[in-house]
Amino acid sequence: MGSKAEELITSLAKDLVGDDTAELLKFLLKKRVEMTDEDIAKELNTKVNEIRKKLYLLAEHGFVSYRKTRDKESGLYIYYWKVNIDQINDLLINRKRLVLEKLKMRYEQEKETTYYYCPQDNILYTFEEALENEFKCPKCGSPLNYYDSEKTKTFLLYKINQLENEIDKETKRAASNS
Repeated sequence: MGSKAEELITSLAKDLVGDDTAELLKFLLKKRVEMTDEDIAKELNTKVNEIRKKLYLLAEHGFVSYRKTRDKESGLYIYYWKVNIDQINDLLINRKRLVLEKLKMRYEQEKETTYYYCPQDNILYTFEEALENEFKCPKCGSPLNYYDSEKTKTFLLYKINQLENEIDKETKRAASNS
């Protein structure tokens, strides 16, 4: 997994579980091996309970999983934690699908709506809003200019195609790995 993918994963984790917990995930991504919560705590010089809380939170969101064994001498359970690369890829693909849907909605909106803008305040108004205000900015009174949304539509289409290709590639890669 490349550093770009790791950055995406860490960014997604920050959104879902906060910065501190995302840092733990980043640490585990770099380690790439199964580790006990106690080993993680030692390496990060943190209390085991703190590490456990973060690990459970990461597990709740599907970022990590564990396997449990019983220590023969003490009878206590030992948890071995690892990053769920496959599940994270699914999370990333789903996140991209959400963004794709929003981009498509925005594109449709751009196609169906005519906009005007105030050259002073740089505020965008729909045709209806411009008409209501007699094509003058309600904020400063400047005459509104027609907004040509071709560049915006071209950019949105470019991003939509880019995301569709990424999702397609990643979905095929995930299917061939399973």
